[in-house]
Amino acid sequence: MAGGHPAGGSAGLGELIEAGHGAALLADFQRYYRLDLADVWRGRLSPRRAMVLAEHLPEDSALATSLAGGPEHRGWTLQTHLLAHLLNAVRFADANNVRVNGGKLKRDPEPVKTPGTARRRSALDLSTHPLALDLP
Repeated sequence: MAGGHPAGGSAGLGELIEAGHGAALLADFQRYYRLDLADVWRGRLSPRRAMVLAEHLPEDSALATSLAGGPEHRGWTLQTHLLAHLLNAVRFADANNVRVNGGKLKRDPEPVKTPGTARRRSALDLSTHPLALDLP
């Protein structure tokens, strides 16, 4: 894929399918266009038209979900991501207001988890680094 976008026509379709997005593309063609993706190979749908249709699928399509990383991204559009971040900002601002005014919280606010945020990086362990000090 040049520049992160698939090539046009049959090359682009081939890249999408080879990258594992064929089932999503098949489902979207049926759902949104009432077309059978296999019509490309039957000669009833040009590869170029299929790519144009694929490029203009809505952001909540199965292909968009697949390209974003899989089922955990289903339903997460730009708007839902923005709403989740806005809700998190409001929750934490409210908690800070309580603290600034001398109040205490039973617990910190729980952020809305967005796809990909559940994976936490493990803590960086520098103890085995060659430049780490050898302290008794």
